[in-house]
Amino acid sequence: MKILLVSPQPFFRVRGTPINIRNVLIALSEAGHEVDLICYPFGEDLTLPGLRILRSPRFPGIQDVKVGPSLAKIPLDVLMSLQVAGRILFHSYDVVHAVEESVFFSAPWARLRKIPYIYDMDSLISDQLAYSGFITFKPLLRLVEWMETRAIRKASAVLTVCRALTDAAERLVPDANLVQIEDAPLEKEFIADEPGATLYREQYHLKNRPCIVYTGNLEAYQGIPLFIEAMDPLRRTHPDAAAVIVGGEDRHRFNLEKEVERLGLQHHVFFTGALPMEQMRACMTLADVLISPRVKGENTALKIYGYMQTGKPIVATSIPTHTQLLNEDTAWLCKPNPQDMARALAAALHPQGNSKGERAAVLLQEKYSLERFFDQIKTLYEDISPT
Repeated sequence: MKILLVSPQPFFRVRGTPINIRNVLIALSEAGHEVDLICYPFGEDLTLPGLRILRSPRFPGIQDVKVGPSLAKIPLDVLMSLQVAGRILFHSYDVVHAVEESVFFSAPWARLRKIPYIYDMDSLISDQLAYSGFITFKPLLRLVEWMETRAIRKASAVLTVCRALTDAAERLVPDANLVQIEDAPLEKEFIADEPGATLYREQYHLKNRPCIVYTGNLEAYQGIPLFIEAMDPLRRTHPDAAAVIVGGEDRHRFNLEKEVERLGLQHHVFFTGALPMEQMRACMTLADVLISPRVKGENTALKIYGYMQTGKPIVATSIPTHTQLLNEDTAWLCKPNPQDMARALAAALHPQGNSKGERAAVLLQEKYSLERFFDQIKTLYEDISPT
């Protein structure tokens, strides 16, 4: 099949949705489909058989976009919508795969050309706009919800990534064709990078100190200030423990570094900044414990799949974004407060913490492997019959 996949994000980047789209593209390439990917004009290139990347035009003054809703996305989406209209009207496609808000400007043209489209939700946009505070005007939020509902109702299939998102879509359109395909790790298996981890230990003078590693962006909902605050009580029981925070933009890191300095944790908390995907194995190898301190969200955090694959102890806040996938048998769950997080970190650093990590790795391989993800994406496309 000839597929138009529209993804309004920088691509490729080591962060949530772009990782998911990368995995979708690999599955479609393996199945022999041809894919035109329209994405923002930022990010690393990806070379796959049958894949052509068509980056949308740049807008003057915008050099990048942050995670989540932002004003920068508005002009970029306007330019992308014009490109999408041209591709659908003047080229032949069997399926349109629209990610997140791109469904609003892709689906009408697909319906006009009688092309089936997949709505790749990834998140409930109206909820995301509301809890991020990006839109507070309730009539506008209701309009977005109406647009989402229409997109779900008219889609040939609606792709969701977790139970919470499936339930939300089902509440809007009870008879929608919902296909739940959970995310997957970056790679088919975790292969430790001991030399790379050693380099990081040398770079940050960590020697043999136990390391707690976080990977991901530094947006407020990720709970990094909470993690930093938890390192204060933790150092009283584990004075050698070090937190290594991987990823994020400088604008967030500078503020977080001030908080580290205020608490006197300069020798306990370290920031690597954004790193390329190929260095993630070294960061995971460095970890004695992996942490996800998120304070908001219901969709399963994609990083958790990669964490589970390593077989290392995981500490995570006991909110739906984690508890849909993890439980007390597979992770050290904690309340989103510094004292309870410090307690969970101390327990995970104990040698017995490895047993939970090992159970998490078994669960990952049984239910959430990358091979399983590829197979489900291929089946989804086999079930869509172009008209």
